[in-house]
Amino acid sequence: MTEMALGLALLAAASLPLFTESEDASALTGRAAVEKLAGNTLEEDDSQLPGEHVIFLKPNGIARMREHGENQKVMQQRWTISPDGLLCVSEKRAQENRDSECASISITGDRVEMSVPDLDEPLTARLLPGNPYKL
Repeated sequence: MTEMALGLALLAAASLPLFTESEDASALTGRAAVEKLAGNTLEEDDSQLPGEHVIFLKPNGIARMREHGENQKVMQQRWTISPDGLLCVSEKRAQENRDSECASISITGDRVEMSVPDLDEPLTARLLPGNPYKL
């Protein structure tokens, strides 16, 4: 499993409610959704352990991820927006790296849904402004 898949899988345990059809109609998707993630943090929404799994997407194209609490190692990868508006994260920092995994993004309010081809169900997370975990 690549670090991107690991990072996205970390968010898979989030127990967020699914959006209703009326909420889905107002969802931000594609390039606009990915652009909204830049400079903000995705957090697994687990009421018992908030902040266990977090990803901060720096505006300069670097993704910083941490799992299992404050004292864990921070992983760093490169993120880009594909021509068709997907969020793509690669294991190497080089922009031309072709070994990236991509996800379609949908944002409704502070709820983010990520659809990854290798997973049966979309991943969900809460969108937090800025970098509250100082990643």
